[in-house]
Amino acid sequence: MFKKLQLLGIGVFGCWVLQACTPDGAEYIDELDVVYTNYDVNHNFASNNTFAVPDKIVKIEGQFINGAGGDFEPEYVSPVYTTAILASIRTNMRNAGYTEVDKSANPDLIILPTVIQTDQLYFYYDWWYWSWFYPGWGPGWGWYYPGYYPPQVSSVRTGTVLLQMTDPTDISEDDKIPVIWTGVINGLLEGNTNSINERISTTIDQAFTQSPYLAK
Repeated sequence: MFKKLQLLGIGVFGCWVLQACTPDGAEYIDELDVVYTNYDVNHNFASNNTFAVPDKIVKIEGQFINGAGGDFEPEYVSPVYTTAILASIRTNMRNAGYTEVDKSANPDLIILPTVIQTDQLYFYYDWWYWSWFYPGWGPGWGWYYPGYYPPQVSSVRTGTVLLQMTDPTDISEDDKIPVIWTGVINGLLEGNTNSINERISTTIDQAFTQSPYLAK
């Protein structure tokens, strides 16, 4: 199992407690940017060629949704940040050797970016959040993390970005989709707009840089 933790802006390792590591706290928001990645060591990324991403980013405000139905649609992140996040994901995936296709074209990989609007990080949040987008979706669907476990996190900063790379071709018999790569950027959408947009590219780039196995 491989785990990589990268601190951006501060030279102290091991602060996945997701708060400042200096006695007086961090002076700037970017000093708290932490990038975590993990993946399924048994997945052959070299066999994948295409990917798809949604045109909206889901805002997660709770682990479960009450009363969700077939026409349910969640809240989304502001287009100001959505455009920057999706552009950075696309650039990194293309640079890694993948070709973007529409979700209807049977992509090898689907990347689900979400923003956590609570102080809890839900790796197993309600599947209804993606019922509007994921191809072939059905009631009772969900996901699992083959070969690795997400980090045990008691709290995160509001505005944390969760990236889940899924394999839609390998759905289990109990309708669970494997998340073969996970990226977490703590509190990225905190601060003013200019600061956030500057940090989006830097931190998502870092998530891919510390995941060289994704490159074809």
